Amino acid sequence: MFSALGAGNMANAILAGAVSAGYLSPGEVGTYNVHEEKREAMAAKGYRVYRTIGELCRESRYILLSMKPQQAEEVLREMAPAMGPETVVVSIAAGISAHYIRGILGEGTKVVLVMPNTPLLVGCGATAMACCPPTTQDEFSYVRGVFSSAGLVEEIPEDRMNEIIAVSGSTPAYLYLIAKHFCRYAEAKGIEAGTANRLFCQTMIGAARMMTETGKSHQELIDMVTSPKGTTLMGLTALEEGGLEKLIGDCCDATIRRAYELGR
Repeated sequence: MFSALGAGNMANAILAGAVSAGYLSPGEVGTYNVHEEKREAMAAKGYRVYRTIGELCRESRYILLSMKPQQAEEVLREMAPAMGPETVVVSIAAGISAHYIRGILGEGTKVVLVMPNTPLLVGCGATAMACCPPTTQDEFSYVRGVFSSAGLVEEIPEDRMNEIIAVSGSTPAYLYLIAKHFCRYAEAKGIEAGTANRLFCQTMIGAARMMTETGKSHQELIDMVTSPKGTTLMGLTALEEGGLEKLIGDCCDATIRRAYELGR
């Protein structure tokens, strides 16, 4: 049984992606949530709904921790008495390390750390994962298959899980913010909001494919758009003079710093 503690948007996206891809059947999925309406929604999908955390832990081989990081200690302490030696804990809680999880559940606990992002909801997620001993490669491959059902998966070192949040975990929100400001600017210049949004979104999709499919470096792609003394060059110059590189660095530093704070 692959079960989720918490039934928020991210857990729903992960489970739905694996089920729709045929990797898991609804009967292989378990859930627990404190809210009755969410339990009913999960039951309607054919998932097994557990009434207590202990019951879920006793009957599940893989347990997805999808609660807020601030709730981790309380949930882990409730899990501890019901955990079996072969249970694999799959954590998507930002900042929560394998060391922290083992400190409550026991040193021999099997852990897979995962940092997904919300585009999992549309089957286009970008997920970073770390296999933490004594988790076996077969167990890790099984978990990887769940997340591969809804997008790209990359394996990274365990000690880089906080840093990757600034690369892909939180980054959809940063891109949405940039899109919002470009589209607001377009509206102020008399361009209809929906038109601006569609054009900007398609530009992001196309630019992403250029980066992943052409084999060209970021700078080579920039040069393809930029002509001497042209409009793009003037815009790039304004971004550089406005301190874009420092601003992005500050954004990433703040993201990572908060992840370490949550881990403490």
